Amino acid sequence: MKNKKTGFAFTVLIMLLSISTAVYADTRGFEHSGRGYFTVFEKGTEDEIFVTSWEVDVGDKYHSTDNKMYEVVEVDSGSKKAYANFVEDVKMPEIDEIFVTETLSVARDDRKVGLYFSHNAESYVPTDGTDSKPGEGGIVKVGESFKKGFNRHGVETIISKTTHEPHDANSYVRSRRTAVRLLQEGPDALFDIHRDAVPKEHYLHTVNDTPAAKVRIVLGRRNQNLKANEELARKIKAISDKTHPGFVKDIFYARGNYNQDLAPRVLLFEFGTHEHTRERAENSAEIFAEIVTKALYGGQTARGERVRGQKESSEGSGSGILWLVAVAGIGGLAYLFLSTGGKEIKSKIKGFARREFGSFLARRNKRDGEG
Repeated sequence: MKNKKTGFAFTVLIMLLSISTAVYADTRGFEHSGRGYFTVFEKGTEDEIFVTSWEVDVGDKYHSTDNKMYEVVEVDSGSKKAYANFVEDVKMPEIDEIFVTETLSVARDDRKVGLYFSHNAESYVPTDGTDSKPGEGGIVKVGESFKKGFNRHGVETIISKTTHEPHDANSYVRSRRTAVRLLQEGPDALFDIHRDAVPKEHYLHTVNDTPAAKVRIVLGRRNQNLKANEELARKIKAISDKTHPGFVKDIFYARGNYNQDLAPRVLLFEFGTHEHTRERAENSAEIFAEIVTKALYGGQTARGERVRGQKESSEGSGSGILWLVAVAGIGGLAYLFLSTGGKEIKSKIKGFARREFGSFLARRNKRDGEG
């Protein structure tokens, strides 16, 4: 009987490992190319649509500055050229004047976002002296400016500076564990901070006479949360279009999931590119924090009451936490299995379970008791 139970448990474990491997594999391979950048043209007209250091793949979509949607239909990896067809004019969310202009002056203690860096080494050449600084590149300072901006608007910000080097196809596999840990702290949204690697002319911008860099939003098009993440991305761009036209450069739908399958309201932001100063990106991050705050929480009435959009953004981050814990567990089991070849798996699983789930269950029991 004992052998049958052991056999069944092992079968279930193998199934979970298979699922985990599929989940993790989809985060690999489609990121910054590291070998120059792609230029994407409109098929038939040969007009340039956009440039990006991301690997471009057939099926990728591009939401332009002027809110037009294109889909990539042809890619020549050798020449770093791609071609896209126009799909439609994007219908953007309506942003009423009160929602846009209301100052978020009333802080609440239940606003929280998380920040992390899949590519910690990314840097800005004029300021940092290099485009890649192992350990803690200039992009981390941009993240700190983003946090500063959120804090100014009453949003608690948890930030992880955990490194996920080297900068390769497995960066998002390594950063996935960081993302799961941050999500277990219950943020309303989670953002992965990056910079692009194209000529600076594509990102130079000015906001109210302040030197800045444009911002690109990247969506992973292979995950079940794409619709929810797209909704937030469009809301952010719509508010930016109203308050700072041209500041949000575009939205790029890239192949892969970039850990956005973990929860709704998980996005990737690129603050400028490696060729301009880091100060421009830092300025952008502080300005952008107000825009994102409005997209997540709406405006405030004189009494500090919630207005449109607040209820939606405050729900969901907690409801999916069990799924996140399950993902963390499955990923951990996959890692243990693959790294040990099955030896001592029983004791390692027990240790992993205690470490990963113990603190979460304690917090959950405490919360249920208080309720």
